[in-house]
Amino acid sequence: MYRAVHDPDGPATLSTTVVHALADCMGVDPTAGRISLYDAVDPDALDALFRPQYDGTPRTGGRLSFVVDDHHVTVTAEGEILVEPPVRR
Repeated sequence: MYRAVHDPDGPATLSTTVVHALADCMGVDPTAGRISLYDAVDPDALDALFRPQYDGTPRTGGRLSFVVDDHHVTVTAEGEILVEPPVRR
């Protein structure tokens, strides 16, 4: 299992951090265009789902799971990103 944490105050969006986490787990260059979230989740919707509330308070307690290239991805409102690679047989 690969674990990454998104910094909501950093320059990257949550969806970009997810792509980088997937790329690290897969051992590929994140800028090569090999990884696309669009078949699994709308990146803009993912960013909006965990964006701070209108009053600026962070969202808590939510999680979203989806599959990209047979990798199970779970994203939490706290910014944790877990990537579980496919089981090799």
